[in-house]
Amino acid sequence: MYFDVEFYNSSQRDEWDRFVRRAVQGNLFHSQKFFAYHPEGRFEHRHLIFRKKGHIVAVWPGAFRDEDGLKSWTSHPGASYGGLLTREDVDLINVHRMIYDLIEVAKEHGVQRLRLTPPPLIYHRRMSDTVEFSLLRAGFTYLKQDYTQAIDLTGLPLAERQLIAMYDSKTRTAIRKALREGVTIKHNLPLTGDTLDEYYDILYTNRAKLGVKPTHTRDELETLSKLAPKQLEMSMAYYKGKAIAGILNFICNERIMLEFYIAHRDEAQNLRPSPLLVHDSILHAHMRGFTWYDFGISTEPQQKVTWGLARFKENFSMQGFFRNTLVLDTVQEWTAPENFLPDTPDVDVDVR
Repeated sequence: MYFDVEFYNSSQRDEWDRFVRRAVQGNLFHSQKFFAYHPEGRFEHRHLIFRKKGHIVAVWPGAFRDEDGLKSWTSHPGASYGGLLTREDVDLINVHRMIYDLIEVAKEHGVQRLRLTPPPLIYHRRMSDTVEFSLLRAGFTYLKQDYTQAIDLTGLPLAERQLIAMYDSKTRTAIRKALREGVTIKHNLPLTGDTLDEYYDILYTNRAKLGVKPTHTRDELETLSKLAPKQLEMSMAYYKGKAIAGILNFICNERIMLEFYIAHRDEAQNLRPSPLLVHDSILHAHMRGFTWYDFGISTEPQQKVTWGLARFKENFSMQGFFRNTLVLDTVQEWTAPENFLPDTPDVDVDVR
């Protein structure tokens, strides 16, 4: 082993979450307060910590479970993002060493598959493909590549009128119609009681018409809001005092605000509350200093594109990025590829 590795225990919660806040790739989905919303027994959590001289230099949030008949160590099945999270000063050689150690630990525990979905590059405190490059060199392959869309908030005009002018003409018209009809928005609503009931009814009914259920139950959202009260923000659109649409944003880290759920009542679609809610979220994220507003994926299983959803986001000038899922199905047979690591512990700098 190149590092001192250990499985996380609950006494290390504060230390873990402090590290996640500083890690290059760290965000809400890697924190222990996020994992705590899952009911006990849903997952067999197995989070790994890498140390050097007693200090955490990397972590792997994950859980053991069966996938396709294989014992999998998935990072993490209960979160949007997982993967190897590293301290900012970890270099290419040491990322390779961490992956070597990760696979060796997996072998020792009978794991047959390693799977992870790292956060897209826009989530990184310092953009880098070092971890993904190292995983591919180790033999990981892409299980799937989803398409996520986000808007770069740096350099956008703060004036609302100028911001609206950047959108597609149909989107500008929809926002102005909502305002003209008298649609209003209330911000930072509590994810509890009647307000949450009202929002979840809109969300559940909306998703049912699409043949799906929300990822979270009503009670799970309430639990999560109590565990991370400053990182979940709900806004609702009202018409003549009645809630007609809602949006739930996650504050993932100091760079990213993520739209996690948006839904409207069918009978209110002609009032265009959803474009108004998205615009309002973009404006507020920009005013508060976030770098990106992430509107989530526009793809489905089997690499299907949800064309209408993708187009809706593009109307707000959103850009596309990969959200990759990588897998190694040959953990027990794995040996380090030739030249995976340098021949000597110390590598001389090549100045050309």
